[in-house]
Amino acid sequence: MDFLIEPQELLEQARAKDVLIIDARKPAEYATGHIPGAVNLSTYDIFALDTGLHGLQAFAREMAGRYAAIGLSTGRPVVVYEADTGQRAARDVWIIQYIGHSSARMLHGGLAAWRAAGGTLSGEVASGTTVALPVREKRGLVIGCDAIAKRLGEKGFTLLDVRNADEHAGRDQTPCCARHGHIPGSVWIEWTEFLAAGRYKSPEAIRKLLAERGVDPASEVVPYCHRGARSANTYYALKYAGLANVRNYIGSWHEWSARADLPLEKS
Repeated sequence: MDFLIEPQELLEQARAKDVLIIDARKPAEYATGHIPGAVNLSTYDIFALDTGLHGLQAFAREMAGRYAAIGLSTGRPVVVYEADTGQRAARDVWIIQYIGHSSARMLHGGLAAWRAAGGTLSGEVASGTTVALPVREKRGLVIGCDAIAKRLGEKGFTLLDVRNADEHAGRDQTPCCARHGHIPGSVWIEWTEFLAAGRYKSPEAIRKLLAERGVDPASEVVPYCHRGARSANTYYALKYAGLANVRNYIGSWHEWSARADLPLEKS
């Protein structure tokens, strides 16, 4: 898979020093030990507030600037990881791919898998040198709220709400969201159901789960969550299972709830 890398392959690349490694965990976790040479960075707390054309362009430019500041260049492979196959790493890999980078991968199994494969840890803080990183948005990876609103109820278009049960039902009290509930017609499958022991379930198991929930793998499938992180993780789970037509709603519920003109449902 061109979006996943196994620990043994990363061990070989790291020895050759031809890859930028990003630790997407929190700084305190990074300080306890990380993959040697890994730079600590996460854009998890930066929301995509406007998924219209110009809003996404501005978001892409801001993200490119942050990655360029740690040494990410167009031709340099990059691997992002966290404790396991989590949402923070998935979101950064998705964004890096979205801005046009052609060789961004997530460490399958994360730091736990790295250690199990014999990888060592370092306490030395690594940093990068700012480089030029042009933006070439891959619009096929994303969908905005207005496009979703126009297609609600359309045959062959499936929305996946991958948040927890309380969020889907509108029972949560997420303070930064103006409204609570879910996008009408969404199928609810919590993102963790695609994972087992810190890794993705087999493609067969993922497709079986989708079938049990009534999701046609031939449809266009759009996962969403709160900030596009859990949905990015599910995006890659679906790609791992062989689904061809998947897009991430990076604005997710944070953007949707702020738009009073957009409909919602509560369970």
